[in-house]
Amino acid sequence: MSVRIVGAGAAGINVVDEWILLSDCPTGSLACDGEASSVDGSLASQKLLLAPDITGGLGCFGSRDLAWRMVGQENQQLEELLKDCSRLLIVTGLAGATGATVAEVLSLKAVEREIPTTVFAFPPFPFETEERQEAAEATRDALPAEASLFLFPPPPLSEEPIPDVAAVRRGLRAFQSALAQWVDVWSGMARGVVLPANPGAEAESSRFTVAGVIEDCHVFSEARARLDLSLPGFLEGSGFRQAAEKADRCLAYIEAGGEDSGWKEELGERLREFLPKRTRLDLLRRTEARPTETRLLLLVGRAASRHPTPVCPERDEERPAPEPARIPLRPCVFPEPEGRLVPASQASQDGTPFAKTAATLHKGQNLDIPAFRRRSRS
Repeated sequence: MSVRIVGAGAAGINVVDEWILLSDCPTGSLACDGEASSVDGSLASQKLLLAPDITGGLGCFGSRDLAWRMVGQENQQLEELLKDCSRLLIVTGLAGATGATVAEVLSLKAVEREIPTTVFAFPPFPFETEERQEAAEATRDALPAEASLFLFPPPPLSEEPIPDVAAVRRGLRAFQSALAQWVDVWSGMARGVVLPANPGAEAESSRFTVAGVIEDCHVFSEARARLDLSLPGFLEGSGFRQAAEKADRCLAYIEAGGEDSGWKEELGERLREFLPKRTRLDLLRRTEARPTETRLLLLVGRAASRHPTPVCPERDEERPAPEPARIPLRPCVFPEPEGRLVPASQASQDGTPFAKTAATLHKGQNLDIPAFRRRSRS
């Protein structure tokens, strides 16, 4: 059985390449796209160029219909990819048509084979067209509910009217490098060298293996020769504080070599000073020490449902609830034999609405009197 890490589309391939550069065991990687330049320039051990006879390696030009046609032509190749696969990670950008389509198809195939599947995805930039935004939202909803989905917002760009292209590229590279570190953590858990550090926790209960959606994920990292867990620098920054206020999930990974005694309690207490009380904190540790400096990685996000819930307006507790409107009731009336209307309240002394108010006469006889009495009188 093998572990598969798939970079779907150009954005996903860039993250996988960053992971290959920093990992000590970059096995099972695959670059999959419709553009030959992205696939051929990748560092992945396997490469799959989609339908080169249809587009000539130029991609789908943003067309979702063409992307589905390209992926459908390579259906057999995707089937072969999942043979002997024990765990699957897909990294993709939801804005790209090819990457999003590959992620959707491959995750559905993996779930059908009961392969634990995780998806690292990032939505479009805010300035992208409404059509791409809607297509990305549709892809998110189409991903199987059995997969574990992590949504990372794209990095903020410069607020200047004409941003510096070099600065934008540096920001994207930093974002891809930070995400690649968590790809490395996922790879370590899949290979059994990274394990949960919570008391009684098992690898099967990690957020990487539990189905669900974690949105608005933000990553933070710090590396030093000797890390002081009581004073991680990014905990004091405004970026972490803003992300922590909205979070209810937190993954913390530390790589400290042989100096990890007591770090779980110290790190847990320090993080809970900033995280809301409802936040679930999962601590991860590496069982095999690597000759690197001590690293601390944090991922904070918010659990989300795939099905929107109705939002009820909040009621001010200080104001009493309004009383229901009362509809005035009109008195019921009943006709007399002669045609006069008599109110029900005046129908009889006891207030019975159906009491008789006049004799029933027919051909000069009172029909309210029994017949034998009428005959005896005559």
